[in-house]
Amino acid sequence: MFILACIPAYNEESKIEKIVNDTKKFVNEIIVCDDGSDDSTAIIAENSGAYVIKHTVNKGKGAAMKSLFKYALHSQADVIVTIDGDGQFLPEEMEKLCKPIISGESDIVVGYRFDDNDEMPHYRKIGNKFLDQLSNISSNLSLRDTQSGFRAYSIDAIKKINFSTDGFAADAEILIDASKKGLRISEEKVTVLYNVGSKTSTKNPLIHGTEVAASLIEQILIKNPLRYLGLPGVMSIILGIITSSYLITIFNETRYFSIPYTLLSSFLLIFGTMLILFAGVLFSVNKSKNSWLCYVL
Repeated sequence: MFILACIPAYNEESKIEKIVNDTKKFVNEIIVCDDGSDDSTAIIAENSGAYVIKHTVNKGKGAAMKSLFKYALHSQADVIVTIDGDGQFLPEEMEKLCKPIISGESDIVVGYRFDDNDEMPHYRKIGNKFLDQLSNISSNLSLRDTQSGFRAYSIDAIKKINFSTDGFAADAEILIDASKKGLRISEEKVTVLYNVGSKTSTKNPLIHGTEVAASLIEQILIKNPLRYLGLPGVMSIILGIITSSYLITIFNETRYFSIPYTLLSSFLLIFGTMLILFAGVLFSVNKSKNSWLCYVL
């Protein structure tokens, strides 16, 4: 089995040499995507023995993953392992991720971090759990760590996966697309290290969380518009009707016209109608898209 390690990296000059050197022991080839770093990440990675793809500007993790997957498709790799360039994961644990791929049990293996995470900052625990819930809703999966970048893929999985985002949401979008295509996804426990070197990560947690959450919410709404837009729209209209009926009753009995109730009922009716219309449009688009795909296939 030919195993290819793919490492997305941005300004990781203090860690990339160790990651590449430690990874050499467990794979046949190492490819690093330097995503527009303004330090010596690319030079150090090359000198350490990795092949380096260079982005002239920082495009985002998703863009780096696209470049790495494209390279993998034209390589002789049977198994592809992705590991972040920030030094938080241990290359020696690649073997446990690759094992289910090599044995044919899984198409994708995700390294999950959350059974041994006493060192994880509290805000990260909360944020990751929230993103995990959104990811699982979007993909109909029940994974413990959808945000982990430490994964193994079969080459067949790489051939089937499509994702559009260039940012941090790529990890979640890959799982969503893999689930839609029926790929077998499993998890293996891995170790995670925090406070490695001068900084724990080049990711801004707030930017990362906001970007991923926005992308996942979009996926959820597009996938099930009738449930997540249509149903709330119907409920809003019902509440608007109830409020309007109460307003009319008060006016008939007291001749008192309540402006607050009028504004509330108008808002509920208009908002509910907009949600239902939007849900209908998305549902029609999805149905037309699926019909077109069936026709093409």
